[in-house]
Amino acid sequence: MYLSGLTHRDRLFDVAMRWLADRVEPDDGRVLTEIFAFERAITAPTVRRFVADLCRVCRREDLYLERTTNKDELREAIVAAAAHPTSRVAELIDWYRQLPEEFFPRTPVRMSIVTQRNGRIAAIIRRKRIRRIADKVSRRVAARLSAEVDVVAARLAASRPRDAATLVNNDRPPSIPAGIRGAAERLVADRIRSGRIVLDPDRQRVDDVIGVKLITADAEVPRVEAALDELDYAWAHDRESHSGAYRGTHYLIDLELPPAETLVETMQGIDWSFAAGRGLPMAELDRRFSAYVASCSRTFRLELILTTFEDLVESEFGTCIHEQRILDQRDLAGDFGRLAQNASSIIEYMLRLATSPTVDIAELPFKIWGRYIRDTVAHKIAALGDGEPTEWVVPSEHLESLMQL
Repeated sequence: MYLSGLTHRDRLFDVAMRWLADRVEPDDGRVLTEIFAFERAITAPTVRRFVADLCRVCRREDLYLERTTNKDELREAIVAAAAHPTSRVAELIDWYRQLPEEFFPRTPVRMSIVTQRNGRIAAIIRRKRIRRIADKVSRRVAARLSAEVDVVAARLAASRPRDAATLVNNDRPPSIPAGIRGAAERLVADRIRSGRIVLDPDRQRVDDVIGVKLITADAEVPRVEAALDELDYAWAHDRESHSGAYRGTHYLIDLELPPAETLVETMQGIDWSFAAGRGLPMAELDRRFSAYVASCSRTFRLELILTTFEDLVESEFGTCIHEQRILDQRDLAGDFGRLAQNASSIIEYMLRLATSPTVDIAELPFKIWGRYIRDTVAHKIAALGDGEPTEWVVPSEHLESLMQL
């Protein structure tokens, strides 16, 4: 789990690797909680500066930023901004107005919408939610471990003795029996536990934890790209153009933070109440934040997308609607084996711990080599909150009055 949008990404990756091998250290819970409590406070001012600088390349006017936690608000803003729609935009908006439940209503998000005085959308800033990070990281880890199991299983199958008739009369390679695949999973799990399999952070890297979408006309793209070269705190690389159902120009952007002293000074007097439910001692947060800033990386990464208003509408209402892509990706999870699914559960548990009232854990409830049903995973994650989840038909405190002895 190498999240390049975080300044303590190396520290997080180290914890994730140890947890896959079932090695928990006493302060891991605090480290995870601090990472997800402090990071936005560190990176948000630089992200806002970057977005404002790019927006003003083409629009010398006031900008307004509004935060939203619901995708419906973004879609309503898009509809309101469609003053002179093309026929395709008008078609999609009309469909949305007639059948809003077709468009994944009430989808939770962490977004900021940047608009001009006339209501036109200039940019969208998005930070991936915990569940989406867990989804994306899990798929990459799952693919890596599944490939490893496939290789070991193939070697085990090839080493089995076969009679001559089978080899002569069978034109296709023999399928791998379930027993051999199970043995391969156990061997790979043992390699992870002993540290003989180490994931490459570059192959597990997630570069779009923070995403910025700049809404601009095609003719303005060269001016924006020229401005990227002139910003002394930003480095643009990995340019990629998308065409087809959805069009857009994608960049990876590395942003440099202000000096550590400036960051700490900016946060003087901050209200830490948002972290009150995460198990951190409130009285220590100012001191802990200063130490955290002093040890963080000086750069972090985000994904920048340059797109037109028409393509924004297509991505929110059309053939490449974002939520459908999420569902398609999650459907792939069933294709992965036990090790990969366990890795996914461990990663999800780690990220849920970071935002829960729980800080201290003695051991992980899931092992990479174990066997669990999804109910067990969901129950353990829910228990990171204020006790067991209330999912029973009859609350447990009332059971005794119903029992006949």
